Amino acid sequence: MTVSAATKKIRDARLVAIIRLDDPGLAEAAAHALFEGGIDVLEFSLAAPGALEAIRRVAGAGLPLLVGAGTVLGVPDAEAAVAAGARWLVSPGLDVDTVAWGREHDVLHIPGALTPTEIGHALRAGAGLIKLFPAAVVGPRYLTDLRGPFPRLQLVPTGGVDADNMNAYLDAGAAAVAVGSSLVNAASAAAPELLAQAARRMRDAADPVPFDRLSKESHRCP
Repeated sequence: MTVSAATKKIRDARLVAIIRLDDPGLAEAAAHALFEGGIDVLEFSLAAPGALEAIRRVAGAGLPLLVGAGTVLGVPDAEAAVAAGARWLVSPGLDVDTVAWGREHDVLHIPGALTPTEIGHALRAGAGLIKLFPAAVVGPRYLTDLRGPFPRLQLVPTGGVDADNMNAYLDAGAAAVAVGSSLVNAASAAAPELLAQAARRMRDAADPVPFDRLSKESHRCP
């Protein structure tokens, strides 16, 4: 999948589920439950020992999922994740070599940033989508403030995002939100039917207003 296609898929979905489970079998079961619940953009954190195996299993299952790898800390991680079947990559911070690798190989890479300086560096490095991390430190209002100097900024808030606050981030102009342990954890993955129900509720609750429309409305004069 090309960078532009993966970017569009994430923006259209507006909801990414992060799976960080040590057991690849449990991670695979969680992925299937999330798909049953209507969430089809998944990020497997490489911080989990079984992440690459989970990516291999889920990417090879034939489901219409956009499978990605998170906690990508450098080019070697990017290469291993893509070889396992990941179609997009996420990092907690900005590594310009990984951004360049993604552009060279036409693989979407979303670097992490928090401050305006870091965001500026990420944009100059060629990033389109940027992971706002840790989002809970700053909250939804911070996105509104950032969109003053960066009106076309496409942020994916991550860290502390849950069913209670995700629409506040989307309403503030987030391109998408990434939800982790509040949705997928060892306990929820062990009860796939309940996880699928929780995913469906979150999917149904997500703000349906497209990012493009939010962008245009934010530029209207009062």
